[in-house]
Amino acid sequence: MDLKKIIFRGLMFMLSFNGFSQLDKPEHIILTNKNNPEISQSVTWRTQDAVEEPIAQIALAKAAPYDSILEQNVSAFSEKIIDKEGDTYYYHSVNFSKLKSGAMYRYRVGSKDGIWSSWNQFRTVSNNEKPYSFIYLGDIQNDISSWGTRTIWAAHNKAPYAKFMLFAGDCVDDGQSNGQWEEWFYALGRVAQTTPILPVVGNHEYEKLKDSQVEKSLSVFWQPQFELPNNGPKGLEESVYYLDYPNMRVIVLNSLIALRSEKELKKQASWLESVLKHNKKKWTVVSFHHGVFSARDGRWGDYPELRKEWLPIFEKYKTDLILTGHDHMYCRSNNQMKSSNLKDGETGPVYVVSVAGPKMYGILEEKRWMDRAAVNSQMYQIITIDDNTLKFRTYTAVDELYDSFDLIKRKGKFNQIIEYISSDNSPENKFPNGSYTRK
Repeated sequence: MDLKKIIFRGLMFMLSFNGFSQLDKPEHIILTNKNNPEISQSVTWRTQDAVEEPIAQIALAKAAPYDSILEQNVSAFSEKIIDKEGDTYYYHSVNFSKLKSGAMYRYRVGSKDGIWSSWNQFRTVSNNEKPYSFIYLGDIQNDISSWGTRTIWAAHNKAPYAKFMLFAGDCVDDGQSNGQWEEWFYALGRVAQTTPILPVVGNHEYEKLKDSQVEKSLSVFWQPQFELPNNGPKGLEESVYYLDYPNMRVIVLNSLIALRSEKELKKQASWLESVLKHNKKKWTVVSFHHGVFSARDGRWGDYPELRKEWLPIFEKYKTDLILTGHDHMYCRSNNQMKSSNLKDGETGPVYVVSVAGPKMYGILEEKRWMDRAAVNSQMYQIITIDDNTLKFRTYTAVDELYDSFDLIKRKGKFNQIIEYISSDNSPENKFPNGSYTRK
């Protein structure tokens, strides 16, 4: 443990009250969904010291304060981790179950004889909710507290009642760094305590641990701090999974592991096909980190193996949206269908790349694949499910509407697409030099 950590813990001990150190105080409180979001809710928090009997309390929310009727105590599962600096943290998780659909609950976390968090609130998803929205963010990754914060909060302010906030990988630059996760949670603030977070693994969530023989491994913080479904392929639980919402199935893949070997790629392809084959939801959204198409001017970006294995499956089962990150630009195309001829106004899967943080790459115009693009622009997306219509809106971090289209579901046919903003009728954002590439 470094000297700063020792001094910090000493100060916290001296500032303790009621016999309990501030190191017992819950931090990094976050809502996720491990099970059906209509009738359950997961919450995770951590403490810097071990606590006895960590628990969460929950009750239906009412306007009246101090109403403890029907308040329940739920014991938490605890896990100890040691990060790459040798520091120890304790994560505590609870899965609230048998909740009412569409109901508002209040909850707090802490320990039987220790420090409690404030009361927070969430609302379960209603099984007949029409319409509802969710937020999609590309890479936050760098200078998170300085620059990522504004995109997160702009998105939250635009859709304060979003059912979840999806991060398409590279939440941080070094997944093994506690300091960077501290920044990420700071940027989220109370959003994570009231809006479920749906995280996707990116390449920067895989980094080397100190003295490890493995070159790069999944962040030691990932599974302890995110309670996610265990319905993925064996060995990839909580990084490959799906969740069902009213009228929509969201599927998350681990593209980094898929790119490590043909075996891993086919393993996820087989699982993906099974999940899509048995999907009865009207809308299907798939998210993973590495885009299947790329025109970026960096060292990496093109992944033909993903196109070979996954695109035919997306097209076969008429997947609606593919949401990715990694390229640090904005790209959207509805003209990538390979297996069928589309008529005017029809579309197959719509592929999107977006970036929410400040790190920016450029576009090589000779490799352009997208219908709408932007560079040097922090973005967020609000996606609304409204029965037979999916509304997709992209905003810049200063709330300018940048891309806008609707998908119309038609039985037995391809989706109809209605574009309200396109690169034919609206200029694209470029670098200050007027170019798509960095000079």
